[in-house]
Amino acid sequence: MHSEHLRNVSFSWVAFGWFVGFAVASSLILMAVALGILDRSSAVDASAVAASVAIGWAVGGFITGFKVASAPILHGASMALFTFVAWFVANLVFGGITTGASAWEALSVRAAALALLVQGVAAILGCWLGYRYAPVRVE
Repeated sequence: MHSEHLRNVSFSWVAFGWFVGFAVASSLILMAVALGILDRSSAVDASAVAASVAIGWAVGGFITGFKVASAPILHGASMALFTFVAWFVANLVFGGITTGASAWEALSVRAAALALLVQGVAAILGCWLGYRYAPVRVE
Protein backbone atom coordinates (compact mmCIF):
# COMPACT_ATOMS: atom_id res chain seq x y z
CA MET A 1 0.00 0.00 0.00
CA HIS A 2 1.73 3.07 -1.23
CA SER A 3 -0.85 5.47 0.17
CA GLU A 4 0.07 5.11 3.88
CA HIS A 5 1.11 8.73 4.44
CA LEU A 6 -0.33 11.16 6.96
CA ARG A 7 -1.17 13.60 4.18
CA ASN A 8 -3.65 11.01 2.85
CA VAL A 9 -5.59 10.79 6.13
CA SER A 10 -8.92 12.60 6.06
CA PHE A 11 -9.80 13.39 9.67
CA SER A 12 -13.39 14.23 8.79
CA TRP A 13 -13.84 10.70 7.42
CA VAL A 14 -12.12 9.30 10.52
CA ALA A 15 -14.69 11.04 12.72
CA PHE A 16 -17.54 9.98 10.43
CA GLY A 17 -16.38 6.36 10.45
CA TRP A 18 -16.10 6.44 14.24
CA PHE A 19 -19.65 7.78 14.58
CA VAL A 20 -20.95 5.11 12.17
CA GLY A 21 -19.12 2.44 14.17
CA PHE A 22 -20.53 3.78 17.42
CA ALA A 23 -24.05 3.93 15.98
CA VAL A 24 -23.95 0.38 14.61
CA ALA A 25 -22.43 -1.06 17.82
CA SER A 26 -24.95 0.82 19.98
CA SER A 27 -27.84 -0.37 17.82
CA LEU A 28 -26.70 -3.99 18.04
CA ILE A 29 -26.30 -3.78 21.82
CA LEU A 30 -29.68 -2.07 22.19
CA MET A 31 -31.35 -4.78 20.11
CA ALA A 32 -29.70 -7.50 22.21
CA VAL A 33 -30.90 -5.85 25.42
CA ALA A 34 -34.41 -5.41 24.03
CA LEU A 35 -34.54 -9.09 23.04
CA GLY A 36 -33.34 -10.11 26.51
CA ILE A 37 -30.02 -11.52 25.32
CA LEU A 38 -27.91 -9.12 27.42
CA ASP A 39 -28.37 -8.41 31.12
CA ARG A 40 -24.84 -7.49 32.40
CA SER A 41 -24.32 -10.70 34.33
CA SER A 42 -22.09 -13.19 32.48
CA ALA A 43 -19.04 -13.59 30.28
CA VAL A 44 -21.35 -14.37 27.35
CA ASP A 45 -22.68 -10.84 27.67
CA ALA A 46 -19.14 -9.43 27.49
CA SER A 47 -18.52 -11.51 24.36
CA ALA A 48 -21.72 -10.23 22.78
CA VAL A 49 -20.75 -6.63 23.52
CA ALA A 50 -17.25 -7.22 22.11
CA ALA A 51 -18.74 -8.76 18.96
CA SER A 52 -21.12 -5.80 18.60
CA VAL A 53 -18.22 -3.36 18.94
CA ALA A 54 -16.17 -5.32 16.41
CA ILE A 55 -19.02 -5.40 13.90
CA GLY A 56 -19.78 -1.71 14.40
CA TRP A 57 -16.23 -0.50 13.90
CA ALA A 58 -15.71 -2.87 10.97
CA VAL A 59 -18.75 -1.33 9.26
CA GLY A 60 -17.54 2.20 10.03
CA GLY A 61 -14.07 1.28 8.80
CA PHE A 62 -15.45 -0.23 5.60
CA ILE A 63 -17.37 2.94 4.78
CA THR A 64 -14.34 5.10 5.54
CA GLY A 65 -11.94 2.92 3.54
CA PHE A 66 -14.33 2.72 0.60
CA LYS A 67 -15.00 6.47 0.44
CA VAL A 68 -11.45 7.70 1.07
CA ALA A 69 -9.67 4.94 -0.89
CA SER A 70 -6.27 5.70 0.63
CA ALA A 71 -4.24 4.87 3.75
CA PRO A 72 -6.57 2.20 5.17
CA ILE A 73 -4.29 1.29 8.10
CA LEU A 74 -3.85 4.89 9.20
CA HIS A 75 -7.58 5.56 8.87
CA GLY A 76 -8.46 2.49 10.94
CA ALA A 77 -5.90 3.28 13.64
CA SER A 78 -7.09 6.89 13.71
CA MET A 79 -10.68 5.71 14.17
CA ALA A 80 -9.62 3.71 17.22
CA LEU A 81 -7.61 6.61 18.63
CA PHE A 82 -10.55 8.97 18.06
CA THR A 83 -12.15 7.06 20.94
CA PHE A 84 -9.84 8.95 23.31
CA VAL A 85 -11.17 12.24 21.97
CA ALA A 86 -14.75 11.05 22.40
CA TRP A 87 -14.07 9.79 25.94
CA PHE A 88 -12.42 13.08 26.87
CA VAL A 89 -15.34 15.13 25.53
CA ALA A 90 -17.90 12.84 27.20
CA ASN A 91 -16.10 13.15 30.54
CA LEU A 92 -15.74 16.88 30.12
CA VAL A 93 -19.41 17.38 29.32
CA PHE A 94 -21.17 14.61 31.25
CA GLY A 95 -18.70 13.38 33.87
CA GLY A 96 -19.62 14.69 37.29
CA ILE A 97 -22.33 17.03 36.06
CA THR A 98 -25.10 14.48 35.61
CA THR A 99 -23.91 11.56 37.77
CA GLY A 100 -21.72 13.15 40.42
CA ALA A 101 -18.91 10.68 39.61
CA SER A 102 -16.25 10.61 36.95
CA ALA A 103 -17.05 8.42 33.95
CA TRP A 104 -13.42 7.23 33.95
CA GLU A 105 -14.11 5.22 37.12
CA ALA A 106 -16.85 3.19 35.44
CA LEU A 107 -14.45 1.37 33.08
CA SER A 108 -11.38 -0.56 34.23
CA VAL A 109 -8.05 -0.04 32.51
CA ARG A 110 -8.07 -3.64 31.26
CA ALA A 111 -11.57 -3.31 29.79
CA ALA A 112 -10.66 0.01 28.16
CA ALA A 113 -7.49 -1.46 26.63
CA LEU A 114 -9.38 -4.49 25.30
CA ALA A 115 -12.14 -2.30 23.88
CA LEU A 116 -9.57 -0.10 22.17
CA LEU A 117 -7.80 -3.17 20.76
CA VAL A 118 -11.06 -4.63 19.42
CA GLN A 119 -12.00 -1.27 17.92
CA GLY A 120 -8.59 -0.81 16.32
CA VAL A 121 -8.35 -4.26 14.76
CA ALA A 122 -11.95 -4.15 13.52
CA ALA A 123 -11.57 -0.62 12.11
CA ILE A 124 -8.30 -1.47 10.33
CA LEU A 125 -9.80 -4.63 8.82
CA GLY A 126 -12.92 -2.73 7.78
CA CYS A 127 -10.87 0.09 6.23
CA TRP A 128 -8.67 -2.39 4.42
CA LEU A 129 -11.70 -4.19 2.96
CA GLY A 130 -13.28 -0.88 1.96
CA TYR A 131 -10.01 0.22 0.35
CA ARG A 132 -9.75 -3.11 -1.45
CA TYR A 133 -13.20 -2.78 -3.02
CA ALA A 134 -13.01 0.95 -3.77
CA PRO A 135 -13.37 1.58 -7.52
CA VAL A 136 -10.67 4.30 -7.61
CA ARG A 137 -7.68 4.23 -5.27
CA VAL A 138 -5.16 6.92 -4.36
CA GLU A 139 -1.68 5.45 -4.84
